[in-house]
Amino acid sequence: MKRIFTFFFLLIGFSVIAQPKIYTPTLLLPNNGATNQMPDVTLSWSAVTGLGVIKYKLEIDDNPDFTSPKVFYTEFLTGYTMSNLHYGVQYHWRVKAYDLATNDSSYWSATRNFTVFSKVDNKKPENKTKEITPLATLEWKDRLGPNLVTGNTYFNYILDTVETFDSPMAYLGTVSGSVYKATTPKMRFGTRYFWKVRAINEKDTSNWSDAWYFRTLDTIVLIDPANNATNQQINLTLSWNAANGVTKYDYQICTNPEFDEPLHFITDKTSVIPSGITFGGHYYWRVRGRHTSDTSSWGVTRSFFIIPYPILKSPANGDTNVSTQPLFSWEPMTGIESYYLQYDKDPNLTDGFISPPIGDSLSNYRCPYILEENTVYYWRMRATANSDTSQWSPVFSFTTLKGIGMIENDLDKISIFPLPANNYLNIRFPSTMSGQATIQLIDLVGQKVIELTAEINSQNPYKLNVSNLKSGIYILRISNHGNSFIRKVSIE
Repeated sequence: MKRIFTFFFLLIGFSVIAQPKIYTPTLLLPNNGATNQMPDVTLSWSAVTGLGVIKYKLEIDDNPDFTSPKVFYTEFLTGYTMSNLHYGVQYHWRVKAYDLATNDSSYWSATRNFTVFSKVDNKKPENKTKEITPLATLEWKDRLGPNLVTGNTYFNYILDTVETFDSPMAYLGTVSGSVYKATTPKMRFGTRYFWKVRAINEKDTSNWSDAWYFRTLDTIVLIDPANNATNQQINLTLSWNAANGVTKYDYQICTNPEFDEPLHFITDKTSVIPSGITFGGHYYWRVRGRHTSDTSSWGVTRSFFIIPYPILKSPANGDTNVSTQPLFSWEPMTGIESYYLQYDKDPNLTDGFISPPIGDSLSNYRCPYILEENTVYYWRMRATANSDTSQWSPVFSFTTLKGIGMIENDLDKISIFPLPANNYLNIRFPSTMSGQATIQLIDLVGQKVIELTAEINSQNPYKLNVSNLKSGIYILRISNHGNSFIRKVSIE
């Protein structure tokens, strides 16, 4: 019996002596069975302690029996970043610890496995997208699940007009492994393109991503003016959508939808003010884009109508009790050079008064003469621009009021500033005044030092240059339609 107990205690003693004196590390990340890991995945484990420096031995192999493992060592560090792992491969790994002070070692940790991603995923343009510009950006996802795609030396992408990627049009491009997009070469208009991408490191190449396709735009989209737009100004702007990769735009304007004899222009802009436009014209227009390799089809045709004549406002047709010195007004127009206004007691206006050229920025004109009381008058207007003259507008009629019919002297509303003046004396006319005004500046001995005629513009003050005059007091006289405005002004 004593021999049995003696053998039992010896066995326990040997067992205690055979156990490692250092704990076994616990693997932390990646989790066992993790997928979509990177070629530069970091393997980490828990730290263990001992009497001296702890050294860790890491083994990694694509065989679970570790028949030909790669071995790595660290001191103190409880993680190791791999590099250039093969794509789509499942790896197995384990760790043991060594106490360099005692030369003791732990058991091997439990074995874990992970799998490196086999391909990246496309992102943009989305599959089957249409109307892509001839110069586009291909993008692929920078993450697979929660994992940032890293550890790649570069990416290849391929673009072709056939799904087999073997046509003469095939284009193979390369970008850095930290870039997740690439710009295409200039592509043909109205063409279907297939594309895919793959990752490459110094030891391996991933599978290609799924092949996606998109179609490039075939035409340019027009913006303004809308189709069949009416009363367009003679200096209207044509505009269309920009298309990345287009270097020039052709646009045509014609008076018929067949474009038999069009005006043809070329621009690198996406908006233009066309030339050759005349009042009252009905025009058709279209646009196409081009670059060094291809030209798009002509897009949808639109048409527009140019305003044929000024639109009269007041006196409105049939107005009564109109002042005997009426203020004529009309809808503002742009792009013109001048207006002409005619009025007469004869509805045919065969020999009526025609105004001198009225400024292009004005939209009203005070009649320069006192009309007869209680009398029917007829008036109309036309405009000039681009060596063209519009039609006369439809004729409006109005009846002047009975009695004296005198209007207030609008010159009383003129404002003068600054006072005293230095280099310029600003004269602001009221909006009720139009036509031309005679401006005189007279010194105190009665000599006219300035005399000129100015076009009245109520939008901006008229700047009278007095910089060459001596300091002193002067008389300012402004005359318009037989009325006068007189003001004493000082100049420094």
